[in-house]
Amino acid sequence: MTAPTPREETAAGDSTSTKGFSVASVPPRVWVALGLLVVAVVFVAQNRDVTEIQLLFISLTAPLWGTLAVSVCVGLAIGLLLRPSERRKRKGSKR
Repeated sequence: MTAPTPREETAAGDSTSTKGFSVASVPPRVWVALGLLVVAVVFVAQNRDVTEIQLLFISLTAPLWGTLAVSVCVGLAIGLLLRPSERRKRKGSKR
């Protein structure tokens, strides 16, 4: 009698078999991230034109998608810098 191969053991219904991939096991945040990635790729593909940027006395050319991405990052940084600190939130909730 020969020992069964791993394939034969899993076919026989062994409970130690590895779990298969399930779409339901993917967290919603991963789906949102994938959706945003697709939107970002389409955005870059459609906005490859070069645009001229002027700021005070500086003038330069850059891709439109890069200019908009930098603008979003600057807005995000401003939002993060202007949000209330954790100490202020805790102090306000004690009152």
